[in-house]
Amino acid sequence: MNKTLDQQGLMKLLLSTPVLILLALVSTFGYAAWLPLFDLDEGAFTTATREMIETGNWISTYMNGVPRHDKPILIYWLQALSVSGFGLNTFSLRLPSCLAALAWIWISYRFVKEQRDDTEARLMVWLLAALPLASIIFKAAIADALLNFLLCATFFDIYRYFQRADNATLLRIGIWLGLGFLTKGPIACALPLIASLVLFAFEGRFKDWLRAVFHPIIIITFIVIVLPWHIAVYLDQGWEFFKGFYLKHNIDRFSTTMESHGGKPYYYMMLLPLLFVPFTGLIAPVIKSLFKQRPRGLELYLITWFLLVLVIFSFSKTQLPHYILYGVTPILFLMARHLLNAGFWSLSAPALTILLVSLLPLFFGYAAEQSNKPFDKAVLELATTEYNTAFQAISVLGLLLIVALYFFKNTSYPARLLVGAAGSMLMFNFLLLPLLGAAQQEPVREAALLAKKIGGPVVSYGINMPSFSVYRDAIVPRRAPQRGELVFTRIDKQENLLTLDPAVKPTRLYAKGGVALYSYE
Repeated sequence: MNKTLDQQGLMKLLLSTPVLILLALVSTFGYAAWLPLFDLDEGAFTTATREMIETGNWISTYMNGVPRHDKPILIYWLQALSVSGFGLNTFSLRLPSCLAALAWIWISYRFVKEQRDDTEARLMVWLLAALPLASIIFKAAIADALLNFLLCATFFDIYRYFQRADNATLLRIGIWLGLGFLTKGPIACALPLIASLVLFAFEGRFKDWLRAVFHPIIIITFIVIVLPWHIAVYLDQGWEFFKGFYLKHNIDRFSTTMESHGGKPYYYMMLLPLLFVPFTGLIAPVIKSLFKQRPRGLELYLITWFLLVLVIFSFSKTQLPHYILYGVTPILFLMARHLLNAGFWSLSAPALTILLVSLLPLFFGYAAEQSNKPFDKAVLELATTEYNTAFQAISVLGLLLIVALYFFKNTSYPARLLVGAAGSMLMFNFLLLPLLGAAQQEPVREAALLAKKIGGPVVSYGINMPSFSVYRDAIVPRRAPQRGELVFTRIDKQENLLTLDPAVKPTRLYAKGGVALYSYE
C-alpha cells in the first residue's frame, strides 16, 4: 500500500474496534425493526412461528393450518422464544437471525486472526459485514443466517482439529453438526464432511479423518441433539414430515424446480461478480495467487469449501442467489490477503453499485408503464410514489460518495474501497430495502391490520403472501371465500371473485399497491 496519509489516519480509523462494531451492528440490524416482512420466505417462516406459539405445538410446524415441512425446527424455536420475550413484531422475529449474523462475523474474525493476523481479521469483518447480499440475509427472518453461522463454526473447528486433534474440538464439531442439521438438514453435514475428506486425504491423513468422523464423541453428540426432535415429530405426524422434508424439500429440491426458482448450471458462475459486490475487484488477485502456487492446507480447504457449494447448487434444479452464501466466507478469507493491495479499478464495483441503487428508483415509473401485469404495475407505481424526499436525499448522498471515491486522492485505494463498500451496504439497507418494502409489503401489513380491526373470518384467495397472517395474528386459510367472509387478494382478482358466485357482489374495503381487501357479502 502506498505511503499515504490514511495509513496513520483514515485506514487506522476504519480498522479500529469501535468502527468494526458499528459496522457489524448496522449491517446485521440495519432497518430490520421497521422493515415489513418480505414474502414469500419471511412470511412463511414467521407465520409458522406465530402458529407454533398460538397452538402450543412446538414439535411440528404449520402455515395457516397446513403442515409445513420445508425446514427442521431450530429457527422456529428461536423465533418463538424471541416473540415470547419481546412480543409479535418484526424486530423479535428477526432478532435470532441478527444475533446469528453477529456470531458469524465474530467467529470469522477470530478464525482469520488465528490463522493469519489481526489486520486481515479486521479486514475480514469489513468484507463480510459490507457485503450487501450477506447484509440482506443477516436480518431476514429465515434459517440462512443461522445456518451460515453453524456452517462456519463447523468448518473452522474442523480445521483446528486438523491442526491439533483434541476431544474438546470434536465435541464442538458434533454440536455444530447437530444444530446445523436441526436448522436446514443434511446440507449442514454434507458440506463440511466432504471438504474435510478432501483436506485430510490430500495430506495423506485419510485414517485420521475416518477416526474423527466415527469418533464416539461426534456420533453421540450429534444423535443426542438430532434424535429427540425426530422422535417427537414422528409421534406427532408419523412419516409425513420425513416424506415432506427429506424427499420433497431435499431430493426433489435438487432434482426438480420448485417455487419457480429454476436455473442453469452456469447460473452462479454468471452471478458471482454481482454476488461479491462491492469487492468484485478482488476476485482476480485471488485467482491469480491460486494459479501461482498450488493450494495446500488451509487454502486447499477454503477452495474446496467454496467449490463444493458452487458445484452442488449449480446443478440443483432449484436455485436462489443466497444459496451461494454458504461458500462465500472462505473466498472472503482469501480476499482479505489482497485488500491492502487494491488499486484504482477496485473502486469500480462499489461506485457502480452505489450508482445503480441511487438511480434505480428513477426507472420504476418507466418500468410500470412497460409492464402488462396489473400486480407488478401497481407495485412499481407505488414505489414511484414512495420515493419521497428522504429517499431522494439518500440517493444524492450516494452520488456524492461516488465523487468522493475518485477525487479524494490523499487517501489510499484500499481505504476508499472500504468507504465505498460501507456506502454500498448502507444504500441497500436504507434506500433499496425500505423502498421495496414500502411498495410491496407495507400494503399487506395495512390490509391485515384493517382486517384485524374489522374482525370476522378472513381468507386468502389468489395470492400467497403469508405475512398477512402474522400481522392479523390469526390463521388465514388459502381457499375460495364464502359469503360473509373478508377476502385478501391481488388487485387483479376482482373478476375471479365475481365469477365464484354471481349472487355475491364483493365490496372493496382497501386497495393499495398490488393487494386488496374485499368484503364478500
